[in-house]
Amino acid sequence: MFQNPKARHYLAELYSGNEAGRYRKVNLVARALFPAPGLKSLHSMQVRIVQISEKGAILHSRAISYLPDHFYLCLGAREILITCGRKLFVNGSAVVTFARDEKTAFIDALSQITFPLTTLRKLAGGCPLIIEERITRQGAARKRR
Repeated sequence: MFQNPKARHYLAELYSGNEAGRYRKVNLVARALFPAPGLKSLHSMQVRIVQISEKGAILHSRAISYLPDHFYLCLGAREILITCGRKLFVNGSAVVTFARDEKTAFIDALSQITFPLTTLRKLAGGCPLIIEERITRQGAARKRR
């Protein structure tokens, strides 16, 4: 169904070996963060995650054609970052693969979030434990820096 053209960014090419996995339908708003060309800053693009698996996701956005080959998918208010590589564009969607596989429990928990615009911190105490652990682990890593 999908054709996999040769990736232009060397990091995205490393991720291209990942298989699709079992996709779950979701409706999550996230941000794609990527470096600005020639600058030491990041650009941000709002995307909607419409399907997700342990190995990757399918994203929609009005400006999806500007999504680079290598970027970070940001969930919540920069609470969880997932390194991604763009595989291809299909009918206004981007098929992306994750740098490393995510835990099945984490993906299942994300697929159960019903309100797409909520931040993960607002869900604290009410979201599945696997998401809480992921937020806590990365928050602790930031404080040590």
